[in-house]
Amino acid sequence: MPESKSRQGPGPFGRCPICDGGSFGRSIAPPGLAVARCRSCGHRIALHEGARGSGLDYHRQYEEGAFLEALRATRVRQAGRLIELLRRHVPGLSSVVDYGTGRGWFLEACRSAGLAPVAGLDTSRVSVEGLKDSGIEALLLPEDAVGAEILSRLSFRPRVVSFLDVLEHFPPEQLQASLRSIVSACGEELEIVVIKVPVAGLLYGAAAVLCRVGAPGILRQLYQVGTWPPHFSYFSPASAEKLLASAGLSVVERLGDPDFEPEYLGQRIGATRPLVKTLARIGGEVLEAAIRFSGRFDSTVLFARPARAPH
Repeated sequence: MPESKSRQGPGPFGRCPICDGGSFGRSIAPPGLAVARCRSCGHRIALHEGARGSGLDYHRQYEEGAFLEALRATRVRQAGRLIELLRRHVPGLSSVVDYGTGRGWFLEACRSAGLAPVAGLDTSRVSVEGLKDSGIEALLLPEDAVGAEILSRLSFRPRVVSFLDVLEHFPPEQLQASLRSIVSACGEELEIVVIKVPVAGLLYGAAAVLCRVGAPGILRQLYQVGTWPPHFSYFSPASAEKLLASAGLSVVERLGDPDFEPEYLGQRIGATRPLVKTLARIGGEVLEAAIRFSGRFDSTVLFARPARAPH
């Protein structure tokens, strides 16, 4: 695997935009990608070579068959757990806004659980139109701006705002200011913010090892190389909490998740042959057990309250 020393001076491989105190160490450089890790907070930043917006809707940029089925299974499972925890933190849970709502699976789960009102925001017209067709309030975000002001166009003020698998798509140098502006635009009614972000756990580690031996495919997939916007960040537990603190949020609960289902791992990694799918399922079962035993999850969920909110 080719490696190079981190870039110095200005730019994403200069000083860490999350902790503002660390510099970046060596970078992994699979084809089309360079990844470096902050020596201080552990945040990882990816540079995507030649990456530009294609003009194609985000949800038209990847295969919608087996991969989407596998992803849905994971997101629906996770949604049930998130709703359970939100009920514990927000008595009389209601008024949920999902920022970067994607396919709307979380909001569908909220509605099925009897939560109302709920709404989704996204830059994807496919996402917004799909939510509206299902009877869920949705607004289109601008592609080139945070769009915090759009929150004022909702029919209700949010008590809960979620960012599920969203913040890693933001340019790293804009993360702190973007999150601050969204939280501020929510107003006094906001009680809790939920973020779910990818972290470098065992699955990521296995992908990095495969990259070192000349098989970079899984690592490239984890960073969503070839889509726009791709993943620009992989968080550490420390960098995720620092990001929330920069927006005036205090973490009240942490939850780790493997972020895959063993029986669907083959579909998630693009396997098509039955034997490969079977081997992936067996490997997934072993990997999930190792993840839960070691606590090295590949995504983290943080629940955080604004400093002014009552506990």
